[in-house]
Amino acid sequence: MKDLAQKLTSEYAEDLIQEVALLLLEMSEEKWDEINKGGYLRFYVVRTIITMGTSPRSSFARKYELFQNKGEITELADEPNTSDEKEKLFNELEKALDGLYWYDAEILKAYVNEGSYRKVQQKTGIPFRSVGNTVKKVIEQIKKEIYGNTNSGNSGYRIGGGACRTNDDRCEYKKTVQNIKKRKP
Repeated sequence: MKDLAQKLTSEYAEDLIQEVALLLLEMSEEKWDEINKGGYLRFYVVRTIITMGTSPRSSFARKYELFQNKGEITELADEPNTSDEKEKLFNELEKALDGLYWYDAEILKAYVNEGSYRKVQQKTGIPFRSVGNTVKKVIEQIKKEIYGNTNSGNSGYRIGGGACRTNDDRCEYKKTVQNIKKRKP
């Protein structure tokens, strides 16, 4: 198993093994009994190592930033007149966030903090679909408020302003919220 972890994450192999060990120790008694009685503990551990080491969505990959875009990113501030446009965009985004209905704002905050609809569902008890529909609706609302018709595009700017590897609304929104939090005194 150590060789597998080494192949998957090289410099983080020991950390990956420790994370899997913690996961096993934190497992509920019922699940532990089920895995042991079923005789698939080794399979479970190997599968967990593979998932944690290869999935960009795993807590391990996020913690050690395994799939972050490490390429150079040109600064928008170097281009003429973009800092004013960026400032205007952030002001509009802050205004849009402040104008949200309290429920929508709280669901969006929980989603940004937790990282998935499922985790928000587990934390709040709100149905998975309801969380997903609310997040999607709010992101579209914010886009419409800032850019008007969302089909027409957004003049080349992404809401998040950061380097995302996917065209994921959650990624865009999360980066935007993080940027706004950094700017507030």
